[in-house]
Amino acid sequence: MLEEKRELLIDNKIFTKNDITSLIKLFTKLSNEILDKSKEIKRKDLIREGWQEQNIKEQYIDTSQSSLEFTYSDNSIYNGKIEEFVESDAIPANKKIVEIDLYFKENVFNSRFIIKIRHSHPYSTSSYVIVEGEDRTWVNGTIGFIEEFLSTCRNQSSFVKKQRILIIASADLILMLFLINLIKLFIKTKVIFPKIVGNIFTNELIFFIVLLSLISVTPAIYIYERLKKLYPGIEIQTRKDFNLAEKEKRFKLWVIISLIIIPTIISFLLHLLIH
Repeated sequence: MLEEKRELLIDNKIFTKNDITSLIKLFTKLSNEILDKSKEIKRKDLIREGWQEQNIKEQYIDTSQSSLEFTYSDNSIYNGKIEEFVESDAIPANKKIVEIDLYFKENVFNSRFIIKIRHSHPYSTSSYVIVEGEDRTWVNGTIGFIEEFLSTCRNQSSFVKKQRILIIASADLILMLFLINLIKLFIKTKVIFPKIVGNIFTNELIFFIVLLSLISVTPAIYIYERLKKLYPGIEIQTRKDFNLAEKEKRFKLWVIISLIIIPTIISFLLHLLIH
């Protein structure tokens, strides 16, 4: 039989502990659907081969393999059986999970079901779902259920990702104006700048603006990179102190914004002093 294969990229999502628990339970439910069908077919095959039904044990008809793996921020790894996790709900609350791998495979329908979720930056495509097998109904239905589940998860802000050019250009312009006003003040007060620099500034203004733009673009890109880290493409929030992490994120956001606001205010004050 021809195999059906579906892939789904996951991006701009925030996964809480409850989301991860629900996803693992859904993964188990969908895996068991095809596994139950494969067991029944395997059982019938063995009976046709002459086996007595009472002699057919579970290990003879179960052709599946499954695993669950958590990778933590300290590079430690948890490996376990999905069934054990569902029974114990064993997501640790004191460690930050940075990667989740769910794997299922069975041989009767050549089914394979993989979910990988990785805490990542906005341009990463490392989080995905793969479903394949000879049972097209199961493959397409499984992808549909996963899509429906993901629609219930909170979306990550995509403003920083979408407005990359605007953020860098705005920060560059603000820093450049700050430097221009600062240079004007130095020239006016005859502090630091020698006469030759003043002549270049007044006679070759366009060249000077281009130069300042190139100088200020580096901190502008730095500001954007710091913003980008605050809004990863996939964010995993499973620690019990994730509310504290949210407060830290807001604090860092204000610090980054201050890197733009403070030069703006200083630039305005310098402009008043010059004129």
